[in-house]
Amino acid sequence: MAAETWVQGDPVTAEATLERVAREGVRLVDLQFSDLAGGARVMTIPGEILPAVLKHGYRFDGSAVTGGQREVELDLFLVPDPATLLTYHEPATGLRRARFTCSVRRRDGLPFAGDPRSVLERNLAEAREMRLEYGIGIELEYYLFRPDSAGPMPATDGAGYYGAGSGLGTGPRDDVIATLAEMGIPVGGAHHETGPGQEELDLLPSDALHVADTVLTVRQVIRSVAQRHGLRANLMPKPLSDAPGSGMHVFQRLSRVGDGADALRGEGESLAPMARYVIAGQLEHARGMTAIVCPTVNSYKRLAAGHRAPRHATWARLSQASLIRVPSLGQSGAATIELELRSPDNMANPYLALSVALASALDGIRRGEEPALAMDENLVRFDDEELLRRGVPSLPQTLGDALAALAEDDLMRTALGDYVCDQFLLVKRAEWSEYRRYVSPWERDRYGD
Repeated sequence: MAAETWVQGDPVTAEATLERVAREGVRLVDLQFSDLAGGARVMTIPGEILPAVLKHGYRFDGSAVTGGQREVELDLFLVPDPATLLTYHEPATGLRRARFTCSVRRRDGLPFAGDPRSVLERNLAEAREMRLEYGIGIELEYYLFRPDSAGPMPATDGAGYYGAGSGLGTGPRDDVIATLAEMGIPVGGAHHETGPGQEELDLLPSDALHVADTVLTVRQVIRSVAQRHGLRANLMPKPLSDAPGSGMHVFQRLSRVGDGADALRGEGESLAPMARYVIAGQLEHARGMTAIVCPTVNSYKRLAAGHRAPRHATWARLSQASLIRVPSLGQSGAATIELELRSPDNMANPYLALSVALASALDGIRRGEEPALAMDENLVRFDDEELLRRGVPSLPQTLGDALAALAEDDLMRTALGDYVCDQFLLVKRAEWSEYRRYVSPWERDRYGD
């Protein structure tokens, strides 16, 4: 990499970042990046070497990014984005700590094809070529469990949707909000969800790259706070067979480059043609992108259970069983149009999930085709035979089905790039194969005698 140049960000931002780190007495710096599976990976460095790292990057073994086996050394560079700086007091030591989100670069400084963050950056650049900016808000659901129990917290904390009281979930919820506020991460709100011990955290809308960066950090904060309270956070899509699943609902916005105007709003409270084209594109590629937004075996147990989780590629204004929902627009000009994508869950890599959602939207805009009519009926009332009669396309029913659909969708391969698409299919096919060989307790209970 070129000497004496900042590898990411402008010099003014980089210098201001170093001044802030020095002023706040930061001792340790975490360089955060993402693997293909969506997990946060971290390299910790002393604050003293941060100036050199901001200029040249930090060389590391990039096999950690792939999500596969660590079979060969892969020399790559972590490149911190100065704009992602977060600082906070570490509860255990009281020391001031900093965290940067990093892109992954090759030795020549070009983006590494297997870096999920770089994949999203590339798709966002394509949107900007179409004079569009992609904004995102997130509703993130999770459960709190006792570490010594297979079940959730007692029913005294299972007060239901927006339940109030002094149950065990209140302390961790308050602590999560306070911790994120100290780090400078804005939160729209947090509340008890439908399931016993189930919580929801809402992240305020921002640009897609920033939100994806934030999701990685928020997941770690939730887990750390739960541990401090003697609990365990569970972000599985369906941790309990007899309780609601947990999703990561994505509220999508499109604005025009230049004036920032809402590209999805038409006259009054109507949808603009572009909004309908976005919906059509995401419905067209719904099956292909499901493996990315619902990437585990467990994901399909959430989808199959219904209860506001989508099983079919439909859109609606009212039904929460639809894949895409258009929330109430409010008074004319009073709100930004959002298209809620309801299938993603917390096992998804946020960079890849937003990449395929955006690519599908842009494809719909290019084709300019209208979606099918909105289905505002509650689809849970209809059995599969009735939905088939109505011509409603279903989402994949298993991870295996989803991987097959992903492999057949050329747009998904283009959005992800060959390297990520092939590596994702390799890792997830192995996961699916391993699951198919596993004999579960349910099978032993059902067929043992």
